[in-house]
Amino acid sequence: MKAVVFVIVMAVSFNVFAYDGKSDKQALKYLLKQTQSLSAEFEQQVKDEQGGVLQTLSGTLKLKRPASLYWHTKKPDESVMVANGNKVWYYNPFVEQVTVYAQRDMVDDSPLLLVLDSHGNQWQNYNVSSDNNRYFVEHDTNGSQLELAFTDEKLTEITLVQAQGERTELMLSNVVLNESINDEQFAFEVPAGVDVDDQS
Repeated sequence: MKAVVFVIVMAVSFNVFAYDGKSDKQALKYLLKQTQSLSAEFEQQVKDEQGGVLQTLSGTLKLKRPASLYWHTKKPDESVMVANGNKVWYYNPFVEQVTVYAQRDMVDDSPLLLVLDSHGNQWQNYNVSSDNNRYFVEHDTNGSQLELAFTDEKLTEITLVQAQGERTELMLSNVVLNESINDEQFAFEVPAGVDVDDQS
């Protein structure tokens, strides 16, 4: 599930060098606020601490500020995740189950939920640093780290590193920024006959 939650991020085109004088955290928060929506295709790999590939996924995602997400991975590992700012629905068609979470409770499990919310108090629990066009967002206590890498001032790679060393790497393509996305895209309807595990 953490690998899926990983995708809740504002993947934006950044001008990394235009914010001298701001702290790394201030610069990142400012940059994240510049994108109101994003649509993209993605390729994702989950790797163990030795670099071995554990899982490869591909699919599509849509993001809309302040905290909405639609994420769909293709078969054979099909899954759907929808977040509307209050709740997160994770649907696994193979096991015919939907799990529902309170979105606010998931931020500490993934700094990627954090970056959708530029104003939240949760930022005080994270340290932000940067080096050579790469931002590092690290939780104060749980050891997880988000890395945002840039090429030619554009975000090209997003990596979530868990405390035990597992890495989830996300590559975006065909990115469309700030298009109009209907809120209905982020309204999840539970399919008939599917079990619901409501943990919200």
